[in-house]
Amino acid sequence: MKLRAGMKIKIKGSSPIPFTADEWIEMKEAVAAGRQLSQSPYVTELEFEDEKGSFWTLKELEKLKEELAAEPDEITVYFDGSYDKESQLAGLGIVIYYSLGGDRYRLRKNKSFRLTTNNEAEYAALSEAVKELRDLGASRNSVVIKGDSLVVLNQLEGNWPCYDPVHSKWLDRIESELQKLKLTPTYIQISRKDNKEADQLAKKMLEHTIVESQIKLDE
Repeated sequence: MKLRAGMKIKIKGSSPIPFTADEWIEMKEAVAAGRQLSQSPYVTELEFEDEKGSFWTLKELEKLKEELAAEPDEITVYFDGSYDKESQLAGLGIVIYYSLGGDRYRLRKNKSFRLTTNNEAEYAALSEAVKELRDLGASRNSVVIKGDSLVVLNQLEGNWPCYDPVHSKWLDRIESELQKLKLTPTYIQISRKDNKEADQLAKKMLEHTIVESQIKLDE
């Protein structure tokens, strides 16, 4: 979850001046900053706004931080789909980086579906990635989703209309699952080169090579 601080600053001989930070920060940074700011005699009405526009007091934020301590945080998802027209087999590649209990982890997985197009394979890959987030226990948080599919990312952001009924079903499925998990997505388009990890997993699936791993990363 990303937040930004808002407060009023007391100025001698003047009314308190409202101030809202421009930069969004992670929850642990917000709590740390809030604890220091709350000790200042010049700061009043301190609160934090999340990405959905909800506001939290420092006390509420500290409680939420405790509740989310056992859930994944600082989540980044990479997804990609490969498609073989002859067999109608789609390879789906999923990579998820996240923090848990002060450690950093990486999940890598590929799957195969029988689908109709490469674009549908891309949608299916992201849909399966969101299911993995659910299985990891992610909720009430923000998630960065990165991929190289212009169609999927622009349609999810509402920049491009979706006329294809098949794509529309996948679109609804992804948005519905994210909403159930109370996850706030940020979609980022990246190059194929930067999406190499998910791309390789998808292609390996077309070669009938199954990959499923979850490891703790070194600092």
